[in-house]
Amino acid sequence: MVSSWIDVAGTKITSLPRSLYGVQIRWRGVPVDARIAFLSETITSHEVLAETNAEKRRVMLERMGYEKFLADAQGETLDEDRDAGGPRRLVKVPMAGDEALVCVSVICPSTGRQYVLRVPPDTATCHQAAAWVAGFDNADDYRPLIET
Repeated sequence: MVSSWIDVAGTKITSLPRSLYGVQIRWRGVPVDARIAFLSETITSHEVLAETNAEKRRVMLERMGYEKFLADAQGETLDEDRDAGGPRRLVKVPMAGDEALVCVSVICPSTGRQYVLRVPPDTATCHQAAAWVAGFDNADDYRPLIET
């Protein structure tokens, strides 16, 4: 019997049985509704941008996926370049009452998979974003010889 709440993040739970209707659902400790927890494909960028609670907004972004969010929100492209994986793009989406969401879209040169990675909001270039992701405070120090 569940008497308080259930955290479903990291589980394979896709819905709650009727006997648990009314139990508070959490995602990594943040209270969310069943739609956010189990129907993430229905979350829109408009909803994310309108959410005033920063923690709930973070969960909604995680559930929606940064790539889908950036495409749906029509973020501003700050920079574009290429690296060993192919084209990179730095995108910014203003967030009301919070710092802007800035992400770099990259392609892994070894797998061909695309990743959208959140970077600090003052990041100005794709190279600076890649350097920060690699752990460099100074982008000028980031000069990879081989990227895999």
